[in-house]
Amino acid sequence: MTTLLASSLSLLLLLIIQCVSGAHEVEACTSMSCGGIEIKFPFGLKGHNQSRRCSYPRFLVSCNNQSQTIFTLPESGDLVIKGIDYASQILWVNDPNQCLPRRFLKGLTLSSSPFQFDPGLYNRINLTFLRCPSNLTETSPLTPVRCLNDLANSSFAVTYLWMRSIPSLLNESCEVINSSVPYPISNIDPWPFWVDIGDDIQLTWGRPSCGGCEAQGQDCGFSKDTGLQTGCFSRSQESSGLPRGVKYGLTIGVGIPGFLCLIGLGCFMCGKIRRRRNPRPSIDLPISSFMVQSSPFGTGLDGSTIEKYPMTLLGESRRLPKPSDNICSICLSEYEPKETLRTIPDCNHYFHAHCIDEWLKMNATCPVCRNSPTHTPSSISTSSSMSPSSSLSSSH
Repeated sequence: MTTLLASSLSLLLLLIIQCVSGAHEVEACTSMSCGGIEIKFPFGLKGHNQSRRCSYPRFLVSCNNQSQTIFTLPESGDLVIKGIDYASQILWVNDPNQCLPRRFLKGLTLSSSPFQFDPGLYNRINLTFLRCPSNLTETSPLTPVRCLNDLANSSFAVTYLWMRSIPSLLNESCEVINSSVPYPISNIDPWPFWVDIGDDIQLTWGRPSCGGCEAQGQDCGFSKDTGLQTGCFSRSQESSGLPRGVKYGLTIGVGIPGFLCLIGLGCFMCGKIRRRRNPRPSIDLPISSFMVQSSPFGTGLDGSTIEKYPMTLLGESRRLPKPSDNICSICLSEYEPKETLRTIPDCNHYFHAHCIDEWLKMNATCPVCRNSPTHTPSSISTSSSMSPSSSLSSSH
């Protein structure tokens, strides 16, 4: 019984450790929103007490007071995110002040960031920006860049150096600024219908690769508490309304009492089976229960008198003169081979020697028929009391 209980407790401890370690293996991270943009893994939102394991490195964004989702490039400052396609791993960005050409003039670069311009959509070309008086740009064939106008009565116009030459008048009157700009790939000559270089630009990322999870209708996240390995997780697990940590807590809180109940039930059943196989209980309890009963005949017999009653050593067949007498009426246990029995001569009732000895010390009557022995104990010799033992045992 002790071994079974120890094994059960060891199993329970192992189960708890596995549950706790499993609770930390994958952390549940809820999606958030800023300005209508859903923010979820691999992106994380600053200032919302999210664990660092809820976003991939260098994918943190912030939400400003204008409800704009801001992503900061390490070398080029802030960009506002206009949309995210998690399945295709694409995001659309622009300048927070809606003047992307100004960012090109300052040398917009994606180095040290996890993003790149989609190589199938953009080519980097050299553009020439001209800072000219407004009256010149309004009459010239150049494309104006309105967001670059300033208060000095001048404006910017843009042309392609490698496609068109700058008129001499503009070249003499304007400030020339060259810059590398991502321009949509096209087989058609854009002149004079230039693409607005102030439109949103499209960026992609390759790592972490979470598009497959989205295509399967699952969420992406870290598969372990450490490292950068990612995996897919069922959204039904996250939509149940309870954080994963609470679920583990409920599992352990309900599981431990239930498991302990199973242990107790198992121990109880094991005890029942053992008692059925070996029904002989402890002698102390039955004898004490008999001892508390008061004898109507006063006190019991002395030890020397009891010792003179015949004793029998059972053989393997447990054969007795009365085949029906196979149970000790005091402890209610069946007789087993090699056990020593004692007989009350007057009524010839058999009992375990140690059971009847204790009984007769308290009661001078037979436990079965309640008759008081009338034979003179001194007439029963010790040798004759052992004769049944020898006869029974020799026959086996």
